[in-house]
Amino acid sequence: LLDNGAYTADADFFPQLAAMHLAGPYKIPNVLIEASLIYTNRQPSGSVRAPTAPQACWALESHTDELAAAVGMDPVDFRRLNAIDSGAVGVVGQTYGEIGLQACIEAAVDTIGYGSVVANDEAIGVAIGWWPSFPGPSGIYIKIDDDGAGQIITGAQECGTGAVMTLPGLVAGELGMRPEDFDLVYQDTSAAPYDVGATGSQTLLNNGRAALSGARELGRQLKELAAEHLEASAEDIILANGEASVAGSPTSSVSIVELAAIAADNNLLLAHGSSEVLEDPPLVGSTCVGDQGVAAWSAPQFSCHAVRVRLDRETGVVRVLEVSAAHDSGTIINHVGAVGQVEGGVLMGIGQALTEGTRYDEGSKQLNPGLLEYKLQTIADAPSITTQFVEINTPDAGPHGAKGLAEAPNVATAGAIANAVAKLVGQPLRQLPMTAERIWEAL
Repeated sequence: LLDNGAYTADADFFPQLAAMHLAGPYKIPNVLIEASLIYTNRQPSGSVRAPTAPQACWALESHTDELAAAVGMDPVDFRRLNAIDSGAVGVVGQTYGEIGLQACIEAAVDTIGYGSVVANDEAIGVAIGWWPSFPGPSGIYIKIDDDGAGQIITGAQECGTGAVMTLPGLVAGELGMRPEDFDLVYQDTSAAPYDVGATGSQTLLNNGRAALSGARELGRQLKELAAEHLEASAEDIILANGEASVAGSPTSSVSIVELAAIAADNNLLLAHGSSEVLEDPPLVGSTCVGDQGVAAWSAPQFSCHAVRVRLDRETGVVRVLEVSAAHDSGTIINHVGAVGQVEGGVLMGIGQALTEGTRYDEGSKQLNPGLLEYKLQTIADAPSITTQFVEINTPDAGPHGAKGLAEAPNVATAGAIANAVAKLVGQPLRQLPMTAERIWEAL
């Protein structure tokens, strides 16, 4: 049951999304999940990073550790045996192509030293998670002015993920130019083509494909212009290092700045690109009443988080000391930005696990509406975080085989923390957040 609050914004698909996270990236031949969105007189709910996923994954991964204990297996070995892999069939009958979940498990547990001796009152917990990619329409304009300065005009929104800032690199890579040669005009939907919006980790996936489409069209124009100037075939023109040159004759070249000046007197260097919407895989051998289209996933992302925690038994306070995060998000386009997303998502997941939760009185009045009472994590709470990417060039996904990334990093964190805490307390905790008070009462 999902507490929708008093009004519905975008929560109509939450039950199906939560159901998929309750099933998880496992090989389960038969499954029945019922999920409902209910109205209450509490605070209205809506999307925030990976809506429903951290909570559902926390419940599933806690349960998975309990299942492993019931059959006498190590919980990591239990996941190795039951998690999906390339070519496996998932819970909705979807057959997965090449995926990196099993490699993520190995990378995360090896890095944190799973199975080694840890200090007293410390434990290591492991959890796996997944998150869909959301294909959608998106468009972009690209132009090069007479002085060789480029401009990218996009309807994509930048909300801190860095995805929009990756676009100049994608365009420059296709045109043999530098990212700093391009200015960005974004978040002005009256000047730019349509974009779905900064939701669902879809900006790079969709607008990135539009950027490559537009850049390739602009590259075609540059090659035809250079071919005429150099008296060569357009098929033999190479764009690199700010120049257009003839293959096999590098001295026969012309700068892109010169070509831009030539074009200014004739056909302008102007292109548009759009992303063809990818079709979601069909449901096979399964049914979903009230299907919202988020059961079979295009280009799903996978992760494994392993965490080491320390428990103060006198107070119930848990401190996360170390996190090893391994992610399959396809090809990583911007490594610095990708690592930042994982680190931010992990820290958000720590807060969801240990401190963050709305409290209400009997009349449904929120008791902790301010940041003094609603305890967010700060940099002082940040553990050592090691991030690894299992890079798989994923077909029918984003540019150069990329997937989405921004939401997946906080899906598995709370589950991994819960499994570490359960080892120290001797039993799983049944409610989020796992505050010091609740942990102390469980001891």
